[in-house]
Order: sequence, then C-alpha cells, then structure tokens
Amino acid sequence: MRSVEEMFRVEGKTALVTGAAGGIGLACAKALASAGADLILADIDGGRLDSAEEEIRRENGPSGGRFLTAVCDVADMRSVETLMEQAREFGGVDILIHSAAVTNRKQLLDMTEEEWNHILTVNLNGAYHMGKQVGELMTRQGRGGKMTFIVSTGAYRAGVNFGAYSASKAGVVMMMKTLALELAPWGINVNAIAPTATETRFTEDYYRENPQAKERTRANHPLGRLGRAEDYMGTALYLSSGASDFVTGALLVVDGGKTAK
Repeated sequence: MRSVEEMFRVEGKTALVTGAAGGIGLACAKALASAGADLILADIDGGRLDSAEEEIRRENGPSGGRFLTAVCDVADMRSVETLMEQAREFGGVDILIHSAAVTNRKQLLDMTEEEWNHILTVNLNGAYHMGKQVGELMTRQGRGGKMTFIVSTGAYRAGVNFGAYSASKAGVVMMMKTLALELAPWGINVNAIAPTATETRFTEDYYRENPQAKERTRANHPLGRLGRAEDYMGTALYLSSGASDFVTGALLVVDGGKTAK
C-alpha cells in the first residue's frame, strides 16, 4: 500500500498545462513541478510564458524537472495539433490541466455575435480541442492519465454580465463528464475544478475600476475574501495524482463557500 505522500507525488509524469503564463494555470503548474512532474507550459502569450518558466525554475531550484514551453492558440485545432507533436517528441502527456479561457463582462442583449462566438470558440471549442487531442494521445500511449478542466462556479450559477462565459463553462462540464465515460476503459480520469471569483490578471483591471463590485463579491463569500490562484494548487495536484485514482467525471468546487448559500 502506498503512503499518503507517495499518492501525491508525480515523479516521472509529464504535465501539460494550458493558460500557463499566469493566474490559476501558472499556480497549477507550480504545484505539479513541486511534486516532481516534468512540464509542458502552453499559452497564447509567448512573452509571459517565458517569464512563467523562469519563475517556476527559480522556485524549484536545480532539482526541478524538464520544461518545454509552447505558444498555442487552443481555439485553433491546427495549433493544438502542433502542440501535440511537440508533446510527443517530449515524451508524451500523463497529466492535462486545461486553464486557458477568456471572458467578456457584457449583458447578452448588448453582446455582438462576434463577441459571443469568441467566448464560445476559446472556452468551449478550446476545451474540446484539448480533450480530443490529449485523449487520443493518452489512449495510444496506453499508460492511463489525468485530465482536469478549469471551469467556474458560473457553469451552474447564473450572473448578470456572464451569460456567454457561463454558457461556455457549462458546456465544458458536460463535455468533461462525457470524456470521463468514454476514456474510462483506458484508465484515464477526467474531472474539473470550479473556481470562484479569483484575484488574477483575469479580474484585476475590472476590480481596480469597480471597487464596489469587488467588495460586493468579497462579501458574498462566507470565508470573507476572493479566491487566490494558490487556492487551487492542492485540488489540481490531487486530481493529477494517484490520490484521485477512483475519481472521474467529478466537478470539485473551490469557492470559499459561495455556492453553499
């Protein structure tokens, strides 16, 4: 029987993290690196991606694992296919953390068709592209795997100005559950994490310009604060490690108690 410490180690595994240049994606990459994984860091922002790699290397020191950085637009299947070619040359993928996403704070009646399509294309189609390509790679590898999609409490809790975002994330949840069923015969676990409003680059400009909105959001959390990127590190590591071998098709909510109300 493995020790608890062994259950959470991921030495010898390669983790692919999208949206890895900052925020929750970067935090998850740090968690996996500290637990022994080699990393493939993918993001559409190549400049910030290099900074993210440097930050992880600095925190892990000379004992850190191997790194590959790759600029990738998850909304473009060809870009994702290129990423998969790089991943195969790197040794394959054992863990996926898909965190890449965009948002647009507009009411549905004010949103253009182009804006709606952009949200759905990046968030929902992007998750499909990653799930399909990584799923195919993992089944060919024949060594199981762990896939985790970063969604949102907005996937099942409506809010003004978040119609397109919530619709896209709700779609990812159902896609995740379907993948969990389809990939189970290959020993591949597929799950999702639903964060709450989190203080990252994703939200900082909005909250700086709308401090009253930030205070209302903070007060809506029983634990008295917004989320921080590091709040999701433990959950991501759990879903990526042997500790979660009997967990698949699950949505783990990490929201400071917001949706318990």
